Amino acid sequence: MHQLLGASAGLTAALLMPTQPATAEVPAVCHVAYERTGDSWSFDGKITITNTGPSTLYGWTLKFSLPVGQTFRSGWEADFHVNGQDITGYSRPYNSVVSRENSVQVGFHAAGSVRGPRPAEFRINDHVCTTS
Repeated sequence: MHQLLGASAGLTAALLMPTQPATAEVPAVCHVAYERTGDSWSFDGKITITNTGPSTLYGWTLKFSLPVGQTFRSGWEADFHVNGQDITGYSRPYNSVVSRENSVQVGFHAAGSVRGPRPAEFRINDHVCTTS
């Protein structure tokens, strides 16, 4: 009887032990190449968005935040909306479909030094992209 109770207690303890959830790295579905040209007063940012996911993108939304000291002025090849430092760019009808391993380019003009910091991250459709 003691053996049965001991085994039962051990099983109960094992069942009550917290377990770590299984985590798997989710591969990035996008890559953003970010380039800047300009001077100490203003710069142009070129963003190349590459679809690295398993399927075609049908419409995309780009999100990033400019570092403090940089101010978005205008953009092209996307419909941009600005909320403080947060920038959101929406695809246009002519560049909304991006097949696997293909790219689309957008750009913007900003006030601030070209030598200032880069945005910390870029997201496409709420997925964090790898960057270069």
